[in-house]
Amino acid sequence: MSITASGWSNKTGTVDRSCNCGSWKQHWIKYAAKPWPANCSVKGCSNSPTLGAHVQNPNVDGERIVPICDSCNGLSGTFDLKGEITLPSANKSKTCG
Repeated sequence: MSITASGWSNKTGTVDRSCNCGSWKQHWIKYAAKPWPANCSVKGCSNSPTLGAHVQNPNVDGERIVPICDSCNGLSGTFDLKGEITLPSANKSKTCG
């Protein structure tokens, strides 16, 4: 099943959330089963990702974690992700909870 790359937005109010992986960056690495990427996941951005961000999409069930830079983590409104990015679930009961 393919997940759309269009129409994502940052989930606000997640700064105090934690997971058993130690960080959301480590969560992404573990559940994406890939090394941390060199570039931000937002289409058109080539900055280095600094954190695993909670993102949401009305056409996708639940919140997801993506590697993102500080600048893109502050975006309001919708944005597109790069097509090759892996989007593990942020739902700890399905992952590390």
